[in-house]
Amino acid sequence: MESAMYSRLLLIAAICLHVPLTSAVTIKDQLILEQQAYKVASSFYYISLDEGNSEAYEELETVLTEMDGKLAGVRSEEQAKLNEVRSAWKALKGFSRKNEMKEEGYTSHYATVDVNTSRANMVKALRGDDRSIKSPALDVEALELAAEMQRLEMYYTEGAVSLLGFPYDKLDVDAKAFGERVRKFEQRIKRESPETGKTAAEIVRAWVYIEKALINFHEINVPELVKRMNKVIVSKLVEISKA
Repeated sequence: MESAMYSRLLLIAAICLHVPLTSAVTIKDQLILEQQAYKVASSFYYISLDEGNSEAYEELETVLTEMDGKLAGVRSEEQAKLNEVRSAWKALKGFSRKNEMKEEGYTSHYATVDVNTSRANMVKALRGDDRSIKSPALDVEALELAAEMQRLEMYYTEGAVSLLGFPYDKLDVDAKAFGERVRKFEQRIKRESPETGKTAAEIVRAWVYIEKALINFHEINVPELVKRMNKVIVSKLVEISKA
């Protein structure tokens, strides 16, 4: 009887905290780390976009240090799963530093594939087999949107420097879906948390600046603007998640 009651209490606590009982880390930690993994890949591509500018390398190192700090703060009883995430991160970190732009004046297709593959492996390690979240809490949805926005910026940056096999059409579709969701999120904020309504409006306003560029990649190529507005959107979404 006591055992059944204890199990039920654990289940209720997991639901309230959005912690899957089979996950290595909480949903919020997953989303924070996923967003950072996309940021790492984006920084890798910016080395090519900025033609090997030393500041681009410095920015990558800053992003790598940020990820080290975030991952070091994650705690879980499922050590094997957490080790899988750490191993995936080690691979992504190593490949992200192997951009030949500085020494050779180009970034090889193989380096891009390595970064893409290791980044995808890390996201898979974080998500597990399934991470469907029905009716997420406001803070969780804010982090979901932050991760998705960073993913869109990453793909846009890759597209600006890629010559082979870039999925332009998928970027268009995903950007349209994000636009619809972020506007619905703004309306949800106004209903559930009116005090943060101004922040939500600023997010949508920043999105409007880059929406057409993301949807019409071949017609509007403005990676610096996308990068700048992405920082605004992601930072304000993270701010809402902590409110």
